Amino acid sequence: MNKIVLLLFLFIPLAGLAQRFNGGILAGGVISQVDGDNNQGYHKVGYLGGAFVSLKISPRSSFQLEMEYIQKGARKNADTLTNMDTTFLNRLHYLEIPLLYQYTFAKRFQAEIGPAADVFLGSYEEVNGLEPPYLTVPYQTVTLTGIIGITCFITDHLKAGFRFNYSLMSIRTDYVAGARKILFETGQYNNVLSLGLSWYFKPRDY
Repeated sequence: MNKIVLLLFLFIPLAGLAQRFNGGILAGGVISQVDGDNNQGYHKVGYLGGAFVSLKISPRSSFQLEMEYIQKGARKNADTLTNMDTTFLNRLHYLEIPLLYQYTFAKRFQAEIGPAADVFLGSYEEVNGLEPPYLTVPYQTVTLTGIIGITCFITDHLKAGFRFNYSLMSIRTDYVAGARKILFETGQYNNVLSLGLSWYFKPRDY
C-alpha cells in the first residue's frame, strides 16, 4: 500500500508537467541571400520542414525546441538591363535546431526569439550553369544562428509565422571575395526570411 501511495505522489506532478507539453510538425518556404559574397538580394528560394516540442511555463510564456531541415544560400540571375549575363547559384543544406522563447499577446499572436544551431549537411554551387571543379574555401561544420519572428494562431491547431534568421557566426572564413566583418568574425553570413505553418497535435491551451 505504501508503494502505491508513493507512486501516486510521483505520478501527479509528472502528469501535470506532461499536460504543459505539446508537439507538432512544421513546413514553410524560404528566401535567402549570403552576406559577404558580392551577390545582393533575396533571390534564392528554398524550403524547410521538421518537427517541434513546446513547453508552456506560464499563461503567456513558452519554450519551443525544433529540429528541421532548411535550405539556405544565394542566387544571381542574368540582368538584361545592365548586360550582365553571369549567373550564380549556391544551395546550402542545414539541419537547424532552434530553441525559442515565445510570448503570447492579443490572445492569438506570439513573438519569438532565440538561438539555433546549424549543422552543415552539404552544398551545391553553380556558375553560368556549370559546377566549379572544386570548392576552395570549405563551409563551417557547425554554426550559430539568431532567430526573431512573429506568429499567429489561425485555429487551435494551426499557426502561421514569419521569421528573420541571421548567422551569428560566419559560415565561411575571410578567404572569400567580398567577406564582411560582423561582430568578431570576417566571412560570409546566411541572411534568411521564411514563412511557415505549424500544426500542433494537441489543441492550443488558452
